[in-house]
Amino acid sequence: MRDSKTTDTLLFSILFLFHLQVLSDFIEAIYAYGLLVTAFTVEVASILLLFTPLLLFLFRKRPSRPILIALAYVGILARLLEPMLDPGGKLVASGISVGAFMMLFPFLVYSRISLRGWQVGSGLLIALAASIFLRTAGSSLDLSEFGMFQVISWAMGVLAAALFWRMDLSVPAEDSARRPAAGGRISGLAIGLASVILMIYYAFASPTVIARWTEASYPSILAALVSVLILFCIAISSERFSALLDRRLVLAWNALFTLLLVLTILSHQVAFPTDPALYPVDAPAAPSSAGLFLYLMLLLSPILFVDFMLFARQLSLEKPSLRQLGGAFALSSLFFLLMVFFHVFTTIYDYAPVVGPLFRDRFWCVHLLAGLGMGLPVLLLGKEAYQIGKPEIARRFVPAGVGALAILTVFAIYITSPRPVVPQDGAQVKIMTYNIQQGFDKAGNANLDGQLAVIRSVDPDILGLQESGTARIANGNADAVRFFADSLDMYSYYGPTTTTGTFGIALLSRYPIEQAGTFFMYSKGEQTATIHAQITIDGRPYQIFVTHLGNGGPIVQLQNMLARLQGLENVIAMGDFNFDPTTEQYTLMTGTLADSWLLRWPGGKEIPGVPADDRIDHIFVSPGMRVLESEYVAGPASDHPYMYTVIEP
Repeated sequence: MRDSKTTDTLLFSILFLFHLQVLSDFIEAIYAYGLLVTAFTVEVASILLLFTPLLLFLFRKRPSRPILIALAYVGILARLLEPMLDPGGKLVASGISVGAFMMLFPFLVYSRISLRGWQVGSGLLIALAASIFLRTAGSSLDLSEFGMFQVISWAMGVLAAALFWRMDLSVPAEDSARRPAAGGRISGLAIGLASVILMIYYAFASPTVIARWTEASYPSILAALVSVLILFCIAISSERFSALLDRRLVLAWNALFTLLLVLTILSHQVAFPTDPALYPVDAPAAPSSAGLFLYLMLLLSPILFVDFMLFARQLSLEKPSLRQLGGAFALSSLFFLLMVFFHVFTTIYDYAPVVGPLFRDRFWCVHLLAGLGMGLPVLLLGKEAYQIGKPEIARRFVPAGVGALAILTVFAIYITSPRPVVPQDGAQVKIMTYNIQQGFDKAGNANLDGQLAVIRSVDPDILGLQESGTARIANGNADAVRFFADSLDMYSYYGPTTTTGTFGIALLSRYPIEQAGTFFMYSKGEQTATIHAQITIDGRPYQIFVTHLGNGGPIVQLQNMLARLQGLENVIAMGDFNFDPTTEQYTLMTGTLADSWLLRWPGGKEIPGVPADDRIDHIFVSPGMRVLESEYVAGPASDHPYMYTVIEP
């Protein structure tokens, strides 16, 4: 009989990669649909597809080989089709794919497929390395889901279908009799598996997420992470590695990893005072220990694969019934869903009454819970789970695959990194402000490409973005600022880190960004912030402010911002101010700075699709600054118009 270890590992790596991709797209599609629709629709009901393991209760015996193959093929095909569909179709297709994979894995556990050495853990390891490469090559977007590069996904899908067809799905002869298994143990192990996937989904499959927590160098994080993966491959190729594994080591490894993860996040959270008089509050510098926490956490991250392998192996050893697996994996799906909601609540707490405010400024907490979900099930592992045998597969295919993907990742970061060219002709400077609605268009499509086309059509020298903190699960872990900066060859400053719970603001520029910093305004509801940076043009320094005030443009937030403007020259303040020209806030603002649109159009001007008095996106400038052009333009690429102003420096 043929040696199936390499082919099975390759199959698992593709299936795990597809599962990570559709999970990301599924949650993003649910969030996008929620931006547009508040009613409970058929599309939103797709969330119930997370609970397809409950269908295992319908099976009295192991499903036939054709059913298993059909289930795998449905998951693969739905994954391949979903990037091509509209928001509702994408939501349903990604949900079907998630549901198919959620049923398939318990069936494979029932068949004790996961007992076959290192294939499961190694497959997840290669899947993560592939995700990191694809995200890096796409400037944080998964390259295999866009345009002509979808051929990568189709090639992997065809290969996975062929490998699954050839896979040995027979139950070992000695497993024909099942013994009763402890239901609590089965559920705990299933939650452990879900927690590993959750942790990878939260951050590691798209490392730009970690960079936006910490403001650390993205290339440095990538280099550290891929180096750790390669070192882990070398370590597991040694027989001594499996001999060293025991409960105490794995528990300590989990505890230290989770502790360092939480400390990494806490080092970049802000302790917001409750007294309005203490605002504005500058974003504090991270402590010197923050970098140590970060890189030690990355060094320990291979515990993800060790846990996954051990939990899957122990589940197989327990020989659970299909009903036990159905209940356990449905419970793990509930845990996964709650953890997703908790993560999203750390940003949208102001829009989720009762429950949401509990998660304000508790970004660290959801990662602690995921870490506990990984670590505590280690207590359920028996001694036999650690007897994983000689990892032959780890000596050949896995190091070669991870090493090749690491090399491709390094090449991708070199190719995609921006190379700004400072304009030599300073006769005109074009400033643009744009609220990108978290990367979605009016129809709810993920639309960073469309928004990039809008920005390119304007061709700004200085660009302020709002709702741009997209490097989180609600937005598919795609980093809009990185994507735009790489594509436009511009300098960038991200603004408040994602650990602070804002919707994100950013500054991009063809000129070097100097002395950039973030300060926070007093916020009863959603947290708001302002970027203050300096940009020098033809030897003259300009003070640049980018902001996004809360709903209604609270006057206290404007006062916090104006306190930082006083006494400064050559000021350009832009953003989504959430107040129009008829308000008290506008009068207060124009008492200090001039509205650049009115400087160009003092008698007013008709704006197609937007009444002039409804303008809430503004570019204000110091009085006396000469404005050559100014336009306010509505379009479908976002729910906000964009505005640009041309000044003479």
